[in-house]
Amino acid sequence: MTLVFVTSGAWGPGTGAPNSAAQVDGNFYDVDQRIVALNADLDEGKRIDTVTYTSNSMTFHFTDGTTQTIPLPIAIISYVGQWTNSTPYARGQMISVRSLGMFQVLVDHTTPPMPAAFDPNATDGSGNPLYQFWMPLYDVNYDAAIFVPGTVQRAAGEVLFQAVANRTMQLASGNAHAYAYLDVGIGAGTNIIISIQKNRVQIGTITFTAGAALDAGGGQSGAFNIPATAQLAEGDTWSLKVTQSNNAAPTGLSVTLPFLRTDI
Repeated sequence: MTLVFVTSGAWGPGTGAPNSAAQVDGNFYDVDQRIVALNADLDEGKRIDTVTYTSNSMTFHFTDGTTQTIPLPIAIISYVGQWTNSTPYARGQMISVRSLGMFQVLVDHTTPPMPAAFDPNATDGSGNPLYQFWMPLYDVNYDAAIFVPGTVQRAAGEVLFQAVANRTMQLASGNAHAYAYLDVGIGAGTNIIISIQKNRVQIGTITFTAGAALDAGGGQSGAFNIPATAQLAEGDTWSLKVTQSNNAAPTGLSVTLPFLRTDI
C-alpha cells in the first residue's frame, strides 16, 4: 500500500480531492507498518544481562556473551590516636575523643591550633563534614594490684611500692573500686597512713585505723581519701609511701588502685 496525498509536492502527485475514509485509514495503516518494519530491522545491540559481585569486585554479564569486571576499592581504616591540635589527618583514619567516642575522618585536613577544641560538627570550606561519629567510648579499666609482703613498718617517707605509668591514665576522686587490706591488721597502737603519690606529690591517702574491727582472720581493710582526680601522663611515677606507722605487727599489705586508661 502507498500513501495517498491530496496535493502535489516533493512527496509526489496528489489526487486534488479530499481523501476518503478508506484512504485516511490506509495512510495510517501504511505508516504503522513502516514503523513495525523499522523496529524489526533494528540491531538488539549489547545490553547488560546480569551483574554478579564478590567482596572486592563486580562483574557485568552482557547479552553478547562478554563480561567486564570492575575492581571495588577496599576501605583501609586505621586508628591514629586521640584527636590533637595542629595535626594533619587523612580520610579513612580513626580518631578518639575522650568522653565523646570514636570518629572517622571523612576529608583530609589539619586541625586548628590550640586552644581550639574538637568540634564533631566541623566542616570544610564547602560544607562537607570532617568527621563521622563511629561509636561511643567507655571507660577502660586499668586496675593496678599491689602486694607488699612482710611488715608495713617503715620510716616516714619510705617507699613501699613505686611504678612508672606506661600510658596516660587517671585515678578518679573518691574511693569507688579502690581497696586496701592488711593480712594482719592493727591490734593496738596508732593508725597506719599510707600516701598515694604522683611524681613524689601526694594525691591521696590510705588509712588503717587502730582499734577498728578486724575480720575473722585478723585482717583489716583500709579507707581511701582521694580528694581530686589525678591525671598521669606516660612516664609519670606513682607510688605508695608510709607517712605514719608505729607498729611492726601489721603485715601483708594489698592495694588495688582503679586506674582508667585515657590513651584511647
